[in-house]
Order: sequence, then structure tokens, then C-alpha cells
Amino acid sequence: MNQPISISPDGVKYPLPKEEDYKKEMARIEKLVAHARKKRQEIIVVMGVGFVGSVMAAIIADTTDKSGKSGKFVIGMQRPSKRSYWKIHKLNDGISPVKAEDPEVNPMIRRCVLEKKTLVATFVYDVLKLADVVVVDIQLDYAKNELGNVRNGHVEMTALEESFDIIAHRIPAHCLVLIETTVAPGTTEQVALPAMRKVFRQRGIKSDPLIAHSYERVMPGRDYVASIRDFWRVCSGVNEKAKHRVVKFSQRKCSIPKSFPSRCLIGPLNQRLPRLLRTVTGLPFLPFLMSGASLREKRCRYHQGDQGDKSATDALKYDFPRTRYRGLLSSKRRWPRRMGKPSHPCFEDDTFRMTPLAIDINDTRSLHAAQLVRDALRNMSVPIASAEVLILGASYREDVGDNPI
Repeated sequence: MNQPISISPDGVKYPLPKEEDYKKEMARIEKLVAHARKKRQEIIVVMGVGFVGSVMAAIIADTTDKSGKSGKFVIGMQRPSKRSYWKIHKLNDGISPVKAEDPEVNPMIRRCVLEKKTLVATFVYDVLKLADVVVVDIQLDYAKNELGNVRNGHVEMTALEESFDIIAHRIPAHCLVLIETTVAPGTTEQVALPAMRKVFRQRGIKSDPLIAHSYERVMPGRDYVASIRDFWRVCSGVNEKAKHRVVKFSQRKCSIPKSFPSRCLIGPLNQRLPRLLRTVTGLPFLPFLMSGASLREKRCRYHQGDQGDKSATDALKYDFPRTRYRGLLSSKRRWPRRMGKPSHPCFEDDTFRMTPLAIDINDTRSLHAAQLVRDALRNMSVPIASAEVLILGASYREDVGDNPI
């Protein structure tokens, strides 16, 4: 039987690992970690070395303390599938597995892998047993089943939920799990925490897992690295210990001020609001602004006396101009019961009414334009099949959002 292979974009074929390869690979990583421990380096495992994870891993691996010493040893962990196994080999060769316009990406990865030796990639899940911090950068998206009806969509969380189970079965009790995947509000506390706590109890661990959330603000282009490394961060933990750990970790990784709200709910809400504002561009703004005002009022009541809430709200104005995962505010995990049900008329079923309305209109605008052309051709008695249509200014580029623009 032929061994499955993973083919890189440049055509190189990499056979997927066999069963006996896992033990050898784990021994290799353990040796590297033991060496890093002697240098008092913190062991960081980044789950997923794709578009965000590979650069995130390199940024963490590139950090130094005040004396210029590397304080972190980073392991990029990637599932050995046909589609992505090649990324592990490319990364271990000091080659970025993702294409980026930012001139910092390639030199930084090469420097961390080949010169500083603070970054390595692997396919073995058991490296989680060695981690002090696990950073989760696993793909999650909101899938639309039909155009013009975003409510009929769903959050594709299978891979993320599987990762929570894999992590919980392996990490030490003291390990911090930092979720940087873009998630729906409430996912950290209502999905990750109960699932990982259940596994901890099965393992005989009485303490709760240390889980935190800090959404990434990736901006593709020439400022790709800066958007991850240098930009304002909103992060928090499911308990005080987790919050303390994520604040400490973030301050050593990012280089400018950050905001630290008291609950993991606020981060995803902060991430969604600026993008929703751009989603409704061209639509009436008053209902959207009223919805935002109601939400902020609700948050302030819930966080009465918490200084972190004000700074979290202030962080809204620092967001990048992108529209990723707008549909996540329409998902089922959208409003914790403890905060009460929003009574403002701009809410419906605990969701911004303007959110699905704006997305549905945006999704069907191109169809409306095509219908206008069709009707115009019919009025001119020109058959559509034989018509020649010139489109001026049309372009297509992959955005980090829900749709190509």
C-alpha cells in the first residue's frame, strides 16, 4: 500500500509519518525542551501553523528580555494531514509556510529556526505535556447555507472543540491555554471551560483549567507582523489566576499598551463591534448605533466598579479595518444568561437585529446588480445568452473576512 503524502505548493512530496515515527519525534522534541529548560526558557506550544499560527509562533520565539536573551522556546504543532503536513517540514527548514507581503515574515522565521533555535515544528500531540502555555490558533468560521439568510448558517466549531479535548487530556494543570482563534462571544466560558474541566476531573485534577482569550488582530499586507505583535490587545481569563497569567504573557509578547477586561465575553464583543460598523456602511446608522449603545450600557452595568471595562470599551477605536467573521454575533453562543436578555428594540432573540440584516443585504447586492442588467437587456430585446457585457473596475482579492471583495 502506498504511503499517504503531503505535497507543498512548490511540488515537494512529504510522506506522512508512520506509527513508529511518533516516538522518535517525541524524543527529539523532549531533548530540545530539556535544553531550553536549562536556559530557563518558557515552553510555548502553538496549535496550528497556518496563516496566523506560523507567524504568531515566530513572533513569540523572537521575543527577548531586557538583556537580549530569548525567554521562550516555541513548538508549532500541526496535525499531520495530507493538506498541511508539509508545513511542518518547511517551518523546520526556516521557510515560512505562508505567503506574506510583509518583508519581516521570512527573515524572522529563518532567524528563529536556524540562528536563535527558539522555534521548531512537530506533528506530535504529546508535546502538549511539556507546555507552560498553549496558544490556540485553529481555524473557525461561520458558514452560510444560503445567501440572504445568515440566520440559517452555523459556526463550524468541530476542529476547535476537538482541540479543547486534545489539549485537556495532555497539558499539565499549571499550563495556560490562550485561545486566540476568533470565536463567538461566550465560547471560552461556555464551551472551552466546561469541556476541559470535565477532562481535568477525569484525570483527577481538582483545579480548573487556566483558560484565557485574546483575539488576534491580523492585518494581511505589509503590516502583517506588526498587526500581531505591536497592536492593542484585549484579553482576559476565566478566573483571576488565568487573567494574571495571560496579562503577564501578553506584556512580554506585545510591545504597546493593552486592555484587560474582567471576563472573556468582552474580547469577542470588542472584536465584533468595529467590524459590524463597517458591515452596515451604506445602511441607516441610527439603529446600529442604538444597538451598540444598548450593549455598552449593559456591559457597564454588569461590570459596575470594574475599571477594566472602560479600557476595554476604549480599545474599540483601535481596531483594524477588516470584516472577518461578522456572522459570529448571530451564532447561538451570543449572550450569557447572567447578563440578562437585552430589552432594547434593536435586539431580537438576543442578537443585534441590524447584524443579520446588514449581512443579508451585502450578500445579495451583487445578485441585485445582475438582475438589473438582465432586466435592461430584456427591455432592449437582447438575449442574455448572446449579450456582450463589459464590466469596468471589477477585481477579486481574498480578504480575511467572510466574502471576497
